[in-house]
Amino acid sequence: MAAAIDGDAAFGDIGAVQVIAAPGSGAAPLARATLDAATTERVLLLAEVYRRGPAWRFRAVGQGYEYGLDALARGYGVDIAD
Repeated sequence: MAAAIDGDAAFGDIGAVQVIAAPGSGAAPLARATLDAATTERVLLLAEVYRRGPAWRFRAVGQGYEYGLDALARGYGVDIAD
């Protein structure tokens, strides 16, 4: 899961971002993470949901990128055409 800010703002300008994983919109959260160390980043990789063996896992990441979605995509091997 990732989030991006369009324009000149950065995640440091908006403050903490909370990520909550729950099995439904009205269900109690199974996991919660607050990411609040961003400064000049405009894109954040918030969390990963993945399967390990028979169980699903949730991992808060909080990796930031200053230069937009292109940097995130290229970090995962996606070719971006100009």
